[in-house]
This record gives sequence, C-alpha cells and structure tokens, in this order.
Amino acid sequence: MALATVPTFVRNPVRVGFDDLLFEICEELQLPDSKHELAELRYKTIGQMLFAPYSPFDHFDPDIYPQGSMRLGTTVRPLDGPFDLDFVCQLSVPYWQQNPMTLLDQLYWFFKASDRYRNMVEKKNRCVRLVYADDFYMDILPACRDTASGSTCIQVPDRQMSGWSGSNPLGYAGWFQQRSQLRMYKFAADRAMQPLPLPVEAKEKEVLQLVVQLMKRWRDLFYADNNYPPISIVLTTLAADIYRGETSTSEALLNILQGIVQRLNESEAQGRRLQVLNPVHPDEDFSERWDNRDAAYSHFDMGIRHFAKRWREIYSSGEDPRNAFSEIFGEVVGRVVEKRASRTQRLRENSLLGVKSSGVISSISASVSRMRPNTNHGDAKAK
Repeated sequence: MALATVPTFVRNPVRVGFDDLLFEICEELQLPDSKHELAELRYKTIGQMLFAPYSPFDHFDPDIYPQGSMRLGTTVRPLDGPFDLDFVCQLSVPYWQQNPMTLLDQLYWFFKASDRYRNMVEKKNRCVRLVYADDFYMDILPACRDTASGSTCIQVPDRQMSGWSGSNPLGYAGWFQQRSQLRMYKFAADRAMQPLPLPVEAKEKEVLQLVVQLMKRWRDLFYADNNYPPISIVLTTLAADIYRGETSTSEALLNILQGIVQRLNESEAQGRRLQVLNPVHPDEDFSERWDNRDAAYSHFDMGIRHFAKRWREIYSSGEDPRNAFSEIFGEVVGRVVEKRASRTQRLRENSLLGVKSSGVISSISASVSRMRPNTNHGDAKAK
C-alpha cells in the first residue's frame, strides 16, 4: 500500500512558523536544569553505593549507564506525576551463571538494608525502584552479559517469566542515533559509572528527537484517563523506524503518523496486531503488553488514527496553529505563546524587532528590517 504524501513546502512561511512553534513547545517540555542536576546527583550517589566495597555487586565489576529517554534526549516533563530516570547495573558475568530472581532480590534487599533507602524501595517486574518524596523515582535494572546474542546484549530478570529476558539498551541507543543522525554523547567503554548526557536545548536537537517528544506529550494527554497508554519505547521505535530524514519537524511528524497508520492497516489485513520489535534484539517485543489486551490495542489504533487525521488537517490548512496545537499538546502551548509575547515586547521596546522578507517577525539581523517601537499615544497628554 503506497503512503499518502503531502508536498514539501520549501521555506513556506506558514510551515516555518509551525516548526518554530514546535521547537518552542519542545523547549518548554524539557526538564529544567535543576531537575537534571538533581537526577545527576542521585544517580552518582546510587552508583557510588553499588561500587562500594560493602556492595554485593562490586566484585562483579559492574558497569552503570543510563537508558531510555534520558539517554536518547527525548525526555518530557510529566503532566502530573513523577519524573523517572532509568539506568542499568550491568554485571560482567555471563547471565547463565546467575539466578535471575536471586539477582533481583539481592538488589532489592541491598537498598532495603540502607537507612537512607529502606522506606523508598519497591520491587518491580524487572527492576528495583527508588521513590523519592519530591515526585521523582529511579528504576535500576540489574543485568548480566549475553555476548552470544551480541556484544552489547544483556539478559535481565523478569518476574512474570520467572527467568531471564533479553534486551540491548546500548544497541538501541546506537540504532536511534543512526536513525536521527544525531551526534549523541559518547560513553566511555572503561569500567566506570558513565555520566548522564548533558541537557540539550531543543534548537540543538535533531528532528527525530523533537518528534518523539511531541508524540509522548500527545500520548500523555490523549490517554490521560486510559489504563493502557502506549509505552514510550513503542512510540520511539515506530517514529525512528519510519523517519526518513525530513528536516521539518511538522512534516516529519505527519509522515511518521501516516506511516504508523499504514502499518496498522497492513497488520489488520493480515489478521494480526501490529508488532513493534526491538530493532537490535528482535526476540524482544516492545508491544507485548498488547497481548491479551484487545482494548489497549484498539485504543492505540483509534488514538493514532485520530492524531494522524487531525495533524494532516492542521498541516494542510495553514491555519493559525495556536488553538489546534493546544488541543493536541495541552497547556504548554499557552506558556509558549505568553513567553513569545513577552519576548516580542522586550525586543520592541529595545528597537530590536524586525520583519524578514518572508514577513516573519524576528529579532534584528542583517536581512531584517527594523520595526519602529510601538508608542502608546493613548497615554499622551492632549494638546
């Protein structure tokens, strides 16, 4: 089935305006620097504990590194709930030398025995979670090497399976980097606690990263009252796999949404659900949560189709996007508009506001004509 396409509008002021606004929305969705600094401090503290001589993991030569949205640069500020940081504690031993349930229990009781963490620790299906009082939690995934499956492959405990489950977070990060053509932070290969990637402004990100952030924000709003919203790794993988190097964020989002709809149609025609496999570890099915949950899958199907249809309408109409964007991305759009207005007023007051040849209002540059300050004559005394 051929993908329906929309013509690319080269330097079209309307599309440029769309992309500029999307940039600022993503900037607003970024985690504040203070939150990133707090995450880094806690990450380092936990790493030091795992490396300490009294740690039962120290003699396994652990390698500790972030995974998920923090590593990919696709974090989104939560609507209402805790911010999470995921990282892996990878032991140097082959997985078949360890009992997965014992390993998970050992990590749990290690923190449970700590005066600092004993009332904060929870055991999840594959990880140990530390829940902080300030809407913040950290998931620590214990893992062992699985070099038979690949140099970066690991096996992690899975309580539901009562055994090991394969994964490859380092390989996935490399795949995402390749798909987005992003020069991401490179981690040292030496045994150490690898640092968190530095926070990156939206203007320094690749289009694919911005699209993933926007899709995650749409997900948070659209499925706010749903028990089974699509998980981030499903949206991220679909977006990265379909992305074809578009330089416009709005166009890339359009084509990715249409590509997902096409895959849904193809799966339906074959009488099966859409599968989203780990591209660097195909035995891992990111979409396994849809198994035996027809309602969750149908809600995903319905939501994506609605998003794709609405985004195509917005993209094709050239309408003022502020109200439409608010409908999809929520109150963050209002904050962006307010900041834009304040910024514009400051530039105007300092005679630094101009108009480009395209008609777009901007700060003064060599190609911009200066605008006169806006004088409020209503406040002048009558003569």
